[in-house]
Amino acid sequence: MQAKWFFIDSDAELQAAAARFLESWNTNAPFQIKSSGTTGQPQLQHFNKAQLSYSAQASIEALGLNEKTQALLCLPLSSVGGLMLLARSIVGNFEVQLQLPSARPLQNLRQKIDFVAMVPTQLQQSLQHDLHQLKGIAQILVGGGQMSSDLVAACQRAQLEVWHSYGMTETLSHVALRKVSPVEEPFFHALPGIHFSSENGCLVIHYPQLQEQTIVTKDLVALQSASAFTWLGRADNAINSGGFKIIPEILERQLEMHIAAPFFITSLPDDKWGQIVAIAIEGQQAPVFPDFQQLGLKTAEIPKKYALVSTFERTATQKIKRQEVLKSLANADWRSI
Repeated sequence: MQAKWFFIDSDAELQAAAARFLESWNTNAPFQIKSSGTTGQPQLQHFNKAQLSYSAQASIEALGLNEKTQALLCLPLSSVGGLMLLARSIVGNFEVQLQLPSARPLQNLRQKIDFVAMVPTQLQQSLQHDLHQLKGIAQILVGGGQMSSDLVAACQRAQLEVWHSYGMTETLSHVALRKVSPVEEPFFHALPGIHFSSENGCLVIHYPQLQEQTIVTKDLVALQSASAFTWLGRADNAINSGGFKIIPEILERQLEMHIAAPFFITSLPDDKWGQIVAIAIEGQQAPVFPDFQQLGLKTAEIPKKYALVSTFERTATQKIKRQEVLKSLANADWRSI
């Protein structure tokens, strides 16, 4: 099969990676895709062409892609997001412009594009520096991390058509989508052929076309129905402070507009409370902290200590590697707030 791929960057490694994908596709060879490593060591996942094809078709139907689609690939071809865009282009018979990943993928774009998949950092930079090009794109798919309320609001002000995706390497990219702009939907909705349940508050994915066994995640959710949920956070990040359960990601969303630096919530052992809330902050100096009580936080939720990290380690899709950062803070000077 002849793919409709065009290279914006004449990079030998990028072209070789695309050629390897196409050869595997045409010869029905197995695909090996490495997970991002956000929550631990990257794991190698194995899939076949039929699985990629089904996942691609589900995305095509959900997003309304067709043979007239002009797409931009600006994600690493080592990631499931990048590879699955190539699979969608073959299944949907549409054109893709390929370029090397960068923080500003639209900076030198001259071609007409009506669909792009980005990570939040790329979208944020494009809103700030390349808004004219961004507004010319009919549909924007965002994955690989959570979208801040500021980012969602900026998309809405620009009247962009933005979808936020939920998925992982194990599910061959997204299994659920939610519209965030121009109007934000509260729930992620399942793609065709997929349904959900929960176990101990964590999402369970039923995807029989991909694999017979259910996929039990560590994502805490509020299940609305068998096809819709609200994402809350990660079970392995949960904090128990004096018997009070705290989900760091929820607390981060409450604080993101009040702390002027990249940060994430973690915990430290404490003799009285068992665990206390702490903040890891990227930068050389601490930002001005808000009055946490005035923000309506419960006593257990109020951060008690902080530590500075010059630069957070991130994945290729710019997700913070929390566990790696915390390892680097094993002997850190945690200061009282």
